[in-house]
Amino acid sequence: MERGHEVTIITRRYEKLPSFIPPEGVTVIRLKGKELTKRFLSPQSYIELYNTLKYGNYDIIHAHGLDSPLAMSSLIISRILNIPAIITNHSLAGHGLIRIPLHITGKILLRYTDAIIAVSSVVEKDSKIMSKKPVYLIPNGVDVLPPNKNPVEFEKNGRIVVTNVSRMTKKKKVSSIVEIAPTLIKNHQNILFLMVGDGPLKDKLRKKVQKQNIAQNFMFTGEVHRNVVFDLLGMSDIFIMPSKDEAFGIAILEAFAKMVPVIARNNSGVSDIITHEKTGFLVENKEEMIMYIEKLISEPELRKTFAENAYKELKKYEWPDIAEKTIKVYTQVIHEKNNHNN
Repeated sequence: MERGHEVTIITRRYEKLPSFIPPEGVTVIRLKGKELTKRFLSPQSYIELYNTLKYGNYDIIHAHGLDSPLAMSSLIISRILNIPAIITNHSLAGHGLIRIPLHITGKILLRYTDAIIAVSSVVEKDSKIMSKKPVYLIPNGVDVLPPNKNPVEFEKNGRIVVTNVSRMTKKKKVSSIVEIAPTLIKNHQNILFLMVGDGPLKDKLRKKVQKQNIAQNFMFTGEVHRNVVFDLLGMSDIFIMPSKDEAFGIAILEAFAKMVPVIARNNSGVSDIITHEKTGFLVENKEEMIMYIEKLISEPELRKTFAENAYKELKKYEWPDIAEKTIKVYTQVIHEKNNHNN
């Protein structure tokens, strides 16, 4: 928008969430159909989507997320209306048995796109398995938010704060943090695991740490505003991400921005972001995660070095540069579509 383009966001309604006020100049259209499941909407929504795209006079459709029925429907509609369309793939199919059906579904639905943007090299590889359409590697960016006017504070009392920011789900492997905690607490009684986020596993994990009598070493925040996330990161000593199938990892960039050293699982999208033993540690299993947490606890200077190195990496993820790369993809796709039609 800042580069002179008109931007319209077409999305769904969220009845249980407060209204979002978009930035000035951005048009947001919320489809009126009812929610049938957490993902699927009533047929009225897809009819409204079709009419919105048909009469909106759009030059290109940019869908987001292969797991979004609304996004994938927009690709099918784009083919019907002959509007250039691309999709950004923000996820990985994973390594389980579900990988095969997900790839088959992806192959079917990605026939309707003109190009794919992948947020990391592993997502790029995954996308090329599913489609022969052009795939462009463009990472997500990070917003370095201004200081919160009313910063959140809690008493550290000399404790080492190890933080995770994620949705509390099986996919995010947050339960592994509770599994490694007793070993670390045994050697470092002053450690505090700060679990930021909400999700179906939160209450279960809370009960588990109470049962293990280590609740005093855990703090569960539940869902918090992004400004609060930045405040909490700023009070953290180490950031950990145990997820094995992370497509990108924006939370890692946010940790970089707050100069917090990071430990994450290797062989996922985060491997593009972290340089092992320079800007953080990449680990293969829980044993290595324990080892490197121990190392960062015992070596404050190493934490400082990693944080300073990582902060310098943020220049690769500035939104103006990412916007320019995205606009180039738009231009290329529109040009090729017009030539094909002619």
